[in-house]
Amino acid sequence: MDIAGAVLLAKGFMFKKPRLAYFEALMIAGSNPHLFKSALLQRVEAQIGGAFLVAGFCLQIWGNLHGGIAASEAGWIDSIAKVVLVLAVTGVAAAIALYVASGYAREEFYRLFFRKYNPDQQLAPHANDATWYERLTMILDLKRRRGESDDQLLARIQQRYQALGERYGSD
Repeated sequence: MDIAGAVLLAKGFMFKKPRLAYFEALMIAGSNPHLFKSALLQRVEAQIGGAFLVAGFCLQIWGNLHGGIAASEAGWIDSIAKVVLVLAVTGVAAAIALYVASGYAREEFYRLFFRKYNPDQQLAPHANDATWYERLTMILDLKRRRGESDDQLLARIQQRYQALGERYGSD
């Protein structure tokens, strides 16, 4: 559990794409939605990782206080197969916890990002901004499809923006 907790704590830094780190570092008037979304997701990763670390340390203390140090033979985990099983179960539990908690963090981001949603607003790329499509797809959790034109992607961005705005925006 300690290993899963440590990985979850470091996940936001270890596995961050350099392009996303670049977008988080941009100076944007008003606020930087990439940095805000990343902070919410990293907070969730830290909460889940911290919980796994605490649980792992508590299990170690419990084991030591209940004869773990003085034991003359291995306990339940006495084979490689059982070690792999425990690691797999812990990994699956961590992945499920992170998936659920990340969903809540994204919802929180959308509620705050779309708090001033205007259904009449049309999104349009800026003429001298080569990263506009990439930045919007990251904010809206979209991916460009293979062979998709800019116009097709813009239509999907607009559709996703409107759907999220209607769902999370204020009335």
